[in-house]
Amino acid sequence: MSVIRFDNTKYGTAHDLVEKISRDVPRSVQVDVLLETYPNGKVRGNDFFIGSLAGEAGESLKIDINPNSPHFMRGQDFNGGVGVGGIVKILMEARGMRLPQIKELFGSYLQESPAPTPSWKTDSGINLNTIPVKTTVEAAEKSIKIGFDTPHNGQWDYISRDGEVLVTVRRYDIGGKKEFRPWVPGVAYPKAPEVRPLYNIPNILNEQRVVWVEGEKCAQALIDAGIPATCTLGGAGALTRKNAEKFDFTPLRGKDLIIWPDNDDAGRRLAEIVREVALESDADTVTILQSPTGKPPKWDAADAISEGFDVREFIEGGIGHTHRAINLLNDSLLISRFTGSAPIQEFLVDGTFPIGVPIIFAAAGDAGKGMMTLDLAMKVAAGRPLQNAFGGTVKEFGDVVIFTAEDDEAEMHRRIERLDEEGLRFDYPNKLHVVPLPNVGGVFPILRDNMGDYSETDEFKKIYEQILQLDNLKLIVFDPLASFVHADVNADPAAGAALTGLLARVATETGASVIVCHHMTKVQGDKIISKPEEARNLIRGTSALVDGVRCAFAIWQLDEKTARGRCHDLGIEYQRNRCFDGAVVKSNGPANRDIRSFVRDTLTGLLQDRTEQILNLNQSNQSQMRKDAMFRWIQDCEANGRALCQRGGADGIIERLTDSDAPEILNNIGQWTVDQIVRDLISERRVEKYSFTTTGGRKWLGTTNGVMSRGEYEAVTARDNV
Repeated sequence: MSVIRFDNTKYGTAHDLVEKISRDVPRSVQVDVLLETYPNGKVRGNDFFIGSLAGEAGESLKIDINPNSPHFMRGQDFNGGVGVGGIVKILMEARGMRLPQIKELFGSYLQESPAPTPSWKTDSGINLNTIPVKTTVEAAEKSIKIGFDTPHNGQWDYISRDGEVLVTVRRYDIGGKKEFRPWVPGVAYPKAPEVRPLYNIPNILNEQRVVWVEGEKCAQALIDAGIPATCTLGGAGALTRKNAEKFDFTPLRGKDLIIWPDNDDAGRRLAEIVREVALESDADTVTILQSPTGKPPKWDAADAISEGFDVREFIEGGIGHTHRAINLLNDSLLISRFTGSAPIQEFLVDGTFPIGVPIIFAAAGDAGKGMMTLDLAMKVAAGRPLQNAFGGTVKEFGDVVIFTAEDDEAEMHRRIERLDEEGLRFDYPNKLHVVPLPNVGGVFPILRDNMGDYSETDEFKKIYEQILQLDNLKLIVFDPLASFVHADVNADPAAGAALTGLLARVATETGASVIVCHHMTKVQGDKIISKPEEARNLIRGTSALVDGVRCAFAIWQLDEKTARGRCHDLGIEYQRNRCFDGAVVKSNGPANRDIRSFVRDTLTGLLQDRTEQILNLNQSNQSQMRKDAMFRWIQDCEANGRALCQRGGADGIIERLTDSDAPEILNNIGQWTVDQIVRDLISERRVEKYSFTTTGGRKWLGTTNGVMSRGEYEAVTARDNV
């Protein structure tokens, strides 16, 4: 039996004190203490899960943390074991604290008042087994055993700017389990200071770049390796968003902070909190490192150093999220920083898709967006020059990731096989990751609406951590957008802005173009799209969606008459849904805004760019039409006695183009074009040049079998041609 003596309490019985702590300490404070006590625990809704009161990871023990529940801070082991009777028992079991220590911890919340002489006061003290909150023999022995003079297995001093010890953290190995206790100078029991400092303050003050790690052991390992490092007091469970004001991050003001979290979910969550607090404390930049692929769970900086890992190269690489604080009080954002030549805009697809930006690719349903993005992805991964996609030349090559929400693995296999019958994909120099989500557990949202608060989801964060570790990433595709967003981007501008902001961050941090496939509103009635501006206005969503991306590309189906004419000119069979036009409909930088002509390949289903071929056909048709018109005009003028000259004078072709009988198709042509047309007509022996005098030059234009050729030409006026 464990007996603990209490000599001077003002709360009546120990039971009264326990009840007062449970009643008077704000329930939000009790939850914070619970989370700090059990860093291995998990919160799900109004329940907290932990392996046991000892604190190991697991879900055997469930504790009610609903502040409105009559069972608040109580619970039971699923296996019928020990129960939880409140925050006091939790602290006794998990931290080995005695009741006076718990009273001291919550003293500011307890209103003292005179109490009657305790009926339980005896020379032997009080047996805690007589009150609802019971402590085990082991916990009581632990609380007695661990004092400031108890032998420890490691010690780290938190030093102030002036060299004063603010708190000492000691590690104790008890029963094969590591435990840490903070000791404030002058206090006889473990206690964290009211304001919790960073580790290694005197040394990090003079460094521009500092590495934050989880725990003193990791920080000291980096320091011993010559790398400026720090950590926060208490490990993964101590710092939360709710208690962040207790931690002093001001030594990081103006510095570049590198966060190296432990390789687990708790470490990654803590890293995000550290990032937020550091930026709020005016750190200049914050970068979160991602553990290399293949490292075991909980892998940390100390492990890296012990295994001979190149930590300097890892830190220099800065693989991860980089965030920069905005500070208008220094000169870092002045226009004078823009020196030298501006960087040239680089393109994934020349003149069409810039590299490293978010892009919307919009079309009506069944247009073939998925095939076009797959074709582009395969060409980016293939690395072969002079490949064409979306009407431009593929300029950048590297790794690609495609997330398909609607097309399963079998459909993607069929598409890939149609696009690559020769099997060249097996020798691609770059990696093409095709993720058919129907086959891997379904679609995950990247953005979620939480009562008007739009934020990226935990599911996407985990996948994004992997994306950040891909080498030479050039393209990410989400198809279609609507499947990946659990928010109303079609009606709510805030949702559209949140999404495009997230996509912009992904593009900036990865350096890849991020293409999201999106739908266009169906055209009403017999209305047709004829201009890129009309196509842009039909992209679904609020204006914030299109305005928020750097580039938007749209394709639209041609009306039947135009499509039939195009198929006729190309010498192919007309089919519905075969002919499309497309263009860049929005760009924040230089872009080729010409309309491109696409025709579906009936074997692969891919819309192929046929713009040059169609343009050449159009130019050829126009050239022929001009030539025919010129011939008929020469023929009519000859027959009417008003012959034309190729150049100069009142009868020159250029001068006579203002005549009422001049063909309209020849309007606005120049002398060079006239000369070319006449040369072509003469070479085809449709036109000749004639002279009407033995000494005059041959300058009058007539047909090869007209009146001029027979010497029968008669002028109707007294012109020089008589």
